[in-house]
Amino acid sequence: MRIWKLLTILLLISFFPLTPIFGQRVEKISVSHDKNYYKIFITFDGKPHFKIFKDPKRDLITLKLSNTYRFNKEYYSVRVVGERNLITIFVRNPRLSTAKAKVIRKYRTLVVLIPFKHRKFFKYTVVIDPGHGGKDSGATYFGVKEKDINFAVALKLYKLLREDGRFKVYLTRKGDYFVSLAQRQKFTAQVGADLFISIHSNANPYKPYKRGVEFYVLSDKGKYRKFIDLATHPSRALYFLDDDMVRDSTVRKKVLKTTLEFTQEEGEEFAKIARRYWCKYLGRFIPCGGIYKRSFAVLKVPGVPTVLVEIGYMTNRRELNLLTNPRYQWSIAKTLYRAILDYFNLKMWKN
Repeated sequence: MRIWKLLTILLLISFFPLTPIFGQRVEKISVSHDKNYYKIFITFDGKPHFKIFKDPKRDLITLKLSNTYRFNKEYYSVRVVGERNLITIFVRNPRLSTAKAKVIRKYRTLVVLIPFKHRKFFKYTVVIDPGHGGKDSGATYFGVKEKDINFAVALKLYKLLREDGRFKVYLTRKGDYFVSLAQRQKFTAQVGADLFISIHSNANPYKPYKRGVEFYVLSDKGKYRKFIDLATHPSRALYFLDDDMVRDSTVRKKVLKTTLEFTQEEGEEFAKIARRYWCKYLGRFIPCGGIYKRSFAVLKVPGVPTVLVEIGYMTNRRELNLLTNPRYQWSIAKTLYRAILDYFNLKMWKN
């Protein structure tokens, strides 16, 4: 009798496989392209059932389905991240139109088709954040205000990127006025930034001999706090995600987790590139410091690589003289400009 029961169970399993109950496992991911579309092929071990969410402003495509394990695949134009019940595609090539993307199912394979934009419509979006401003002067030493140094360097970097022609560039403030940290976050998300750079000047009155540039990226603690805040307050998450994603609580939480990890990892990647260029071009003037993780508010923008740069110490007279020198400010701007080109795999502008 027991043998017959066992045979019956095995027979049922053969006719009704467990895959639909426990989810489809991703077997293979590949990419290709032709003159019209960039194509992502995701092959499962069973017929997938999915729902698509798109966030064109932040270049996100999310597929909600039954997916049983985590993965992270990096390609030249896209990054494909798998979570339980979710696959998120970060579109990193501005030539691709996320808004017009579509998904075709061919039995066990989902084909994500992302059309190419017309050449004149694609540019990388960079947000430059001059720290402090208005009533918030930042550090003030020897009659010099930090907000003025930050703005002078940011404006020079802004001009370099604007003249390049391959970037859409924004400043979080265009003059000497106060902008809150929350407003800077929301503005960065609103314009759909591909990179966020906050420029500050350091100070340590207890160690006036201290020198060097320092780079800051999002910490694990900051990432966790931002996730909890947005996951439990959908109205706040609307500033950072598409409406449909926010309404679906499962999608909201998983996409927030994935996008904050992306912010941290890519921010650290840019910081490494920027530090390398600083050591090469400016290290003999202001020494190369390290890369540190902090939970600064301006770094907490889901889906956007964020970096805060402390370009030197105002409490060190030698460095302060350099930071207030327009010629040296141009050198800082050019060094960061080179790092941005390297990060986006672009060559130096021919003009």
